[in-house]
Amino acid sequence: MNPPLSPHAAPPRPGLTARLGPHVRLALAGLALALGGAAWVLVPYRPIAMAGATPAPPPYGRPVAVPGLRLHVFNTGANRMSSLLVGDVRPWRSAPAFVIEHPRHGLIVFDTGLSPAVARDGERALPLPMRWLFESRGRPERTLPAQMREAGLEPARVRQVVISHLHDDHVGGLAAFENAPIIAGPASASQASAYGLEGRWHEVHFAGGTAPPFDAAADLLGDGSVVLLGGGGHSREDLLMLLALPGGPVLLAGDAVVHFDWLESDDVQRIAVDAERAAAVRNQVRAFRAATPDLVLIPGHDLDGLPTNRTDLVLHHPEWFAVEAWPISLEG
Repeated sequence: MNPPLSPHAAPPRPGLTARLGPHVRLALAGLALALGGAAWVLVPYRPIAMAGATPAPPPYGRPVAVPGLRLHVFNTGANRMSSLLVGDVRPWRSAPAFVIEHPRHGLIVFDTGLSPAVARDGERALPLPMRWLFESRGRPERTLPAQMREAGLEPARVRQVVISHLHDDHVGGLAAFENAPIIAGPASASQASAYGLEGRWHEVHFAGGTAPPFDAAADLLGDGSVVLLGGGGHSREDLLMLLALPGGPVLLAGDAVVHFDWLESDDVQRIAVDAERAAAVRNQVRAFRAATPDLVLIPGHDLDGLPTNRTDLVLHHPEWFAVEAWPISLEG
């Protein structure tokens, strides 16, 4: 199967928002969120319980292990969301990024973690009103590129960068990968100009492909080693990545599964652009996990419970997976 990607073609005359820089566009999105949040202040947080669509029943296909495929796991910081978005239970959570070593296709990055500016200045580096809705903490010496270099994985050697979605804590390190095509989800190509990446942006088109229980799937490399799955609930362009590691499959969920607490609850919270779709994808992940006992699921902001005895799944500085390893306050 050929990679279901299309190069970004800039529109003949972009509108105003397409000409704005990424930070201004982020601010506009945050302003819309905050204006909605003004009403939330007057209404106590209530769970948004969604049953979601029922996925196709098992049995499901199992990824065929690819010898030599390896996943590197890094944490680039810690985030905490406003109670306006998630209620009063809002612990600090990890901000991971990942590098896949493919025996034939080289290095592939999935999500790039916090930006150097956020690593240095925290949420003060975010535009208003986003800094009111999120807290972020990192360290400049622990950005993804810095950790990759320490591990002998040169950013210049990265062949592709896959982005789960376009939130700042997932695209913060994009600028470090100057030679790599950027692979992003449906309806994302309009954002390429905001990042100055028109010539390297490729948008995934699922074209009816499925991998039950997932209702949208595309084989990135054509060998079954890296399969992209469609989200669309947390953000319109959500992607998940299913890896056929030798020691068993790994699902990188991005924020289609924000953390394990979110997966186990029916509350999709005030962080989904499409609550029904978020619940449907959650149900697909639940079904696949139940049918695949050796699946390693890694949510977008949860590094708990990862196996420590696998050579194909390398945990870099696991002591940094704990939120206490970052300059955070545990109060509030």
